[in-house]
Amino acid sequence: MDKQIKRFIVFITLFLCQYSYGNEAIKPVIRAAVAEEFRTGLHSKYLQYFADKLNVTLELSTMPFARRIAQIKSGELDLIVGIQKTEARQDEFIYIMPHYEQLSYRLFTLKKDQNKIKSYQDLSGKHIGVNRYAKYFKVFDEDKTIDKFKASGVMQNIELLLRGRIDAFIHYEQSTLPLLAKADIDNNIVQTPYQPNIEARHYLAISSHSVLVKRQHELQQIIAKAIKNKDLLAIRLNHYAEVYEKSLNK
Repeated sequence: MDKQIKRFIVFITLFLCQYSYGNEAIKPVIRAAVAEEFRTGLHSKYLQYFADKLNVTLELSTMPFARRIAQIKSGELDLIVGIQKTEARQDEFIYIMPHYEQLSYRLFTLKKDQNKIKSYQDLSGKHIGVNRYAKYFKVFDEDKTIDKFKASGVMQNIELLLRGRIDAFIHYEQSTLPLLAKADIDNNIVQTPYQPNIEARHYLAISSHSVLVKRQHELQQIIAKAIKNKDLLAIRLNHYAEVYEKSLNK
């Protein structure tokens, strides 16, 4: 009897393993990409969140932004995050409403230098830290009178500012303020009196050729619930907390 019970248990275990494996194997696959330097960055975490909610397998690759746009248009990629809505892309993309986050670009400097940047013109001749590959706003991006230092990320900009290597840096307020508080330097680094009046609305978009076209309504519900529960904000805050912790171990 004992042998029969053991055999039965082994049979059931094998059956359940095969059933579980089979279910995993038949999960639909969706394709997305991020920049090579952000393979484990914030956008990859957002993409995994949406894949989990859709109960699909995420196939994540890396490529430059322009190539991602081209592959969304052609249908080689299924979805993209962190994109801003433009009329030019409306035909090839399907924007999932509403935007999942709205972020504000802000300039930060040392508290003792706070009043040195009271207007946009005060940026002329200054050393301003920016994120490598990032685009901010047209006038700023094209301004040759500003000495822009291309940093690897917000933590490097903070370090450069504290060392006096740059006069200020620009980054999203919603990421920077919690990071400064986490590092306990929010009294040393503050926002400048002049601030660009720029709001970036980020959307999830899918290819018009994607299998996700049939799941647009579901995606809208996922985003609405994520906003209500502040899921994506939590992912953002946890991500930058991890960035800070990693900086301590360097």
